[in-house]
Amino acid sequence: MAKSLPQIFESFTSVMELLRNEQFQKLLVDYERAKKVFLVGYEVKDDVSSMVLFEAEGRYGLQPVDYLLAFSEFVKRKENEIAAIAILLNKPKEWNTSVLNELKQKLKESNYDEANLQKAHKIVYHKDTVDIISMVKHAAKETEPLLSAAERVNQAIEKVTAGKKLNDEQQKWMEYIKEHLKQNMTLDEEDLKELPVFTDRGGLTKFKEVFADDYNKIINEINIAIAA
Repeated sequence: MAKSLPQIFESFTSVMELLRNEQFQKLLVDYERAKKVFLVGYEVKDDVSSMVLFEAEGRYGLQPVDYLLAFSEFVKRKENEIAAIAILLNKPKEWNTSVLNELKQKLKESNYDEANLQKAHKIVYHKDTVDIISMVKHAAKETEPLLSAAERVNQAIEKVTAGKKLNDEQQKWMEYIKEHLKQNMTLDEEDLKELPVFTDRGGLTKFKEVFADDYNKIINEINIAIAA
């Protein structure tokens, strides 16, 4: 057709007359098209399934069970290499925000980010929002319980406050701290200085006033209890 275009356009006038012809235009719009056929198999059953797959350490297509097995091997292999894992497993007194941040970063570098680990734990163990501390501890030792963030925080605060007679103001601050810990899993003075949950209530200055000379001891006890 391309080769014949010069010949076609030699009779340009007749071509344009054809294209402008109302009957020809109607034919182009209304010509009979092939009918669409849709078959319904009333007695045919379709089984639809899906599977969540993960990537870790250069390995692709890992099923949830295999992903968690790889994570367990990673934690055991890296315990003496990654300081944050060693602290969490063996030195809870050294647990703090910088250690938590290092832990998350090192895990993410090998595709063990917190969201994927939680998703895999939910599929395999039917446990929602397992906290990062539980996931690492369970990977190192299967007898360690899998706790949600709320469960770990409530357990830690109960341990810290056991035997203490807190006044109303101190009890209120413990509730503020609990809400913070559910998202962060550590507490330090910078949190008390910067985060709205604390600054809206007086921040570090008010915290020191409420807990007096025990304020630093309270922070340390909370971190140890969270990592325990």
